[in-house]
Amino acid sequence: MIRVAYGAPVPHGGGALNYLVDLVEHHDTTKVHAVVYLDDHIGDADSAIARLTRCGVDVRRGPMAAPMDQFLRAGWWERELRARGPFDVANLHQHIPGAGRAFLEGARRAGAGILVRTEQLPRFPPHERATWRPRPLALRFARSRLAAITDRRIVVSDAGRRALAARGEPEATISVIPPAFCEEAFASLPSRADAKSRLGIAGDAIVVGFLASLSEQKRPDLFLDAAERLVAEGLRAVFVIGGGGPWAAQIRARAATLKPHVIDIGPRNDAAAVLAAFDVFVLPSLWEGMPLTVLEAMRAGVAVVASDADGTGEVVRDGETGRLVAKGDGTALTTAIRDLLTDASTRRRLAAAGMAFVRGRFDAATLARRTEALYESMTRQPPSARR
Repeated sequence: MIRVAYGAPVPHGGGALNYLVDLVEHHDTTKVHAVVYLDDHIGDADSAIARLTRCGVDVRRGPMAAPMDQFLRAGWWERELRARGPFDVANLHQHIPGAGRAFLEGARRAGAGILVRTEQLPRFPPHERATWRPRPLALRFARSRLAAITDRRIVVSDAGRRALAARGEPEATISVIPPAFCEEAFASLPSRADAKSRLGIAGDAIVVGFLASLSEQKRPDLFLDAAERLVAEGLRAVFVIGGGGPWAAQIRARAATLKPHVIDIGPRNDAAAVLAAFDVFVLPSLWEGMPLTVLEAMRAGVAVVASDADGTGEVVRDGETGRLVAKGDGTALTTAIRDLLTDASTRRRLAAAGMAFVRGRFDAATLARRTEALYESMTRQPPSARR
């Protein structure tokens, strides 16, 4: 039995936390015993915590995400992990590079045999800009300290692997394990017309949707820009926006001015059922690891329009499995959406190709088996061979 302590210094529920929950839910419990630690101040995580609790996982909280936690809380984590351990593996699931340094340092001091970092976003532009602000500076320093103590790095895309290697981390210690969706959630989706009806939309309407964090990273404002332009052109479609996050207030205020053409459905914990209502899914991110919502939309049989952000282009192949546009290019985004709204044949072809591409390739059981195989191979190695 391999005992694993997972740390998740994520600020709120979302794709990064769902990756961890999907992994832990599907672990073979005859091989892995997991304890999951969340940050003290995590928000919008009730659904994720309930899923972990239902499958018998011990969920605990501790100080991980605040800038000074990285340097003042290693002793706290050492005591906690000694008390709950011993652990064979400590795996830090990062949403922001550098966050959670105290957790992994505490695990090292507590004698965890293998120190792993799973980097969901190995590139985080807001903290790479020239600044004297304490938070970015603290996390940059914490990132360098984490690199020095990590035995194994897991990234979710080839783009992530290249980003870590470019920072000087040993490429031989980087494994690519993409995120995954729960196949069971898509096994019995409602029909598209029924899914639209559940959102209060006519079954024959064409629906263009955004379902992600309302944040600088995901650029929901570009989605609303496109909606406003296309509505002004007279194109008949309903635009649906869902999610929560730091931009929620301003995005919701703007969406309200675009009623009835734009419908705000707020934060959701039923992504599969919502995606089933869409004809086109839009994600204009500025940076990504591998966006889970894109994989889920493709699995739901929805045509995808996304920006060419990091790992996104590894699954959305322009003209083959979806439409890919340049990051931050609102005109190109609007054009791609318009093309799919006015060409039902292409919309259906891309949706079918996207579903075929992801089906059976990004399921949560595969994610768990690949991660377990990595743990097993590392526990068989002598410590000197792990780096």
